[in-house]
Amino acid sequence: LPGTLASGDFTQRSPRRSPPAASDDFSSPPDSIDCGAQLRWEGRQTMDALEVIPPRDDPEKKPCADVYGESQHHSLTTSTTGMDVVSKVLDDDNLLREIILCVGFPTTLVCASLVCKCWYHHASDRKFLSRFHEGNPSHLLGFYLEDTDDPSVAAHFFPMLPQPAELATVIRSARFSLDPHRSEMSDMMGCRNGNVLISLYDGRDFTVGVHSPLHPERGLAVLPPFPELQIQDGYFCGMNDLLLSKEEGDGLSYIYVLVESTMERTKSMVHIDVLRNGDTVWRRHLDLATDRFLCPRFDPKAVLADDKIYIASAQRDIVVLDLMGSSISTILLPQGVEYGDRDTTLARANNASGVYLIHAKKLELCIWLHKGGNWLLVHNICLREMVAGLKMTGCEDENEATAPLRINHVGDYDEFVFLEMSRCALHLDIKYKKLRKVYDVEEKDRHLGDIHPFMMIWPPTFPTLKNDYGNAI
Repeated sequence: LPGTLASGDFTQRSPRRSPPAASDDFSSPPDSIDCGAQLRWEGRQTMDALEVIPPRDDPEKKPCADVYGESQHHSLTTSTTGMDVVSKVLDDDNLLREIILCVGFPTTLVCASLVCKCWYHHASDRKFLSRFHEGNPSHLLGFYLEDTDDPSVAAHFFPMLPQPAELATVIRSARFSLDPHRSEMSDMMGCRNGNVLISLYDGRDFTVGVHSPLHPERGLAVLPPFPELQIQDGYFCGMNDLLLSKEEGDGLSYIYVLVESTMERTKSMVHIDVLRNGDTVWRRHLDLATDRFLCPRFDPKAVLADDKIYIASAQRDIVVLDLMGSSISTILLPQGVEYGDRDTTLARANNASGVYLIHAKKLELCIWLHKGGNWLLVHNICLREMVAGLKMTGCEDENEATAPLRINHVGDYDEFVFLEMSRCALHLDIKYKKLRKVYDVEEKDRHLGDIHPFMMIWPPTFPTLKNDYGNAI
């Protein structure tokens, strides 16, 4: 920028000078930094140079007038040809969609939709968005670290660096801090599609608050109180704080699960309530009874995939609650795998087609996919060399007693895993098999708290289309 300091400070500029008049002498370059004067001076010098060089005699060349006319015709022809080529590309809907698929980020996709109504309809089409997301999965913006020893301390956000310029801008403009809700916050329940779920306690009742860091203008939304249920005589509550969520339209729907069982542990009852996007009250969706005792575990956490809830149970079971089929079934873990101390977790599969099971043993990570009634081993990752490259204390060998490997959190679709090892938090990119350290536990803390990954929102929010016949958005 003219007159701008090289240091990047745009607050101080050189005084603006008026351009030279038409009668100014162009024999020497202007002492001003005025761009217009500089261009006029350079143009005059070029013209003077052309006058000095005499034209060469070439009998094969046409007269000047004809040459000029042919040149003008050639310019128009070239311009028309270029426009035709562009039209062939941009007017071909199939080719245009393939081009837009390459923009890479949802923020850039929204910018592409602002070109015209044609591009808008292509970019916001559901089938197109599905294809786009397959090639461009949601990006991990960062993670919240929760202090499980002291609930009065709000979870702190740590960005994943480095980030592409498009997403770095998103992080800078977001409002991740949970400090404004610290006085009433009792627990962090997780992150879902650009929203942070926190448990609130007013001294009498628990409610759930929804904080949207990418849309701070929305403020803190509070869900209606959980439905009350009178526990039957002879029963006890085995699980009453399982809250799951799923994308629906342009928001989230929530599913609340309560499990009660007989004192003799011979049978159980599952109650499922749903709060759909826009509702103000919970609605009973399903009551399921079973003649077997359900023993839900809180670790690993339950997941929702394809209208089925997968809950870890007992020592080697996964209980499946089919919301559409109104049934309960059980899946056994792969041979040789049992639930231990943060060594096993579940994650929903891509396109909600099944469930992943991730198991850590010493310095080995095994990932299975349950689909079609069977377990398929899809990854067997040895971390020995990766860990050795980080040179962490206590991780020189695979001795589990000195450096246990634990799973803190796994991302959807088996994309990444947050691991704990030697008072460090590690991030493993499963696709590229890259491991890096993202956090060191402070000396005052006894152990690492719970990690809650925060992903870029999907699908993106497109602007409202105007009701006119032009091309404006």
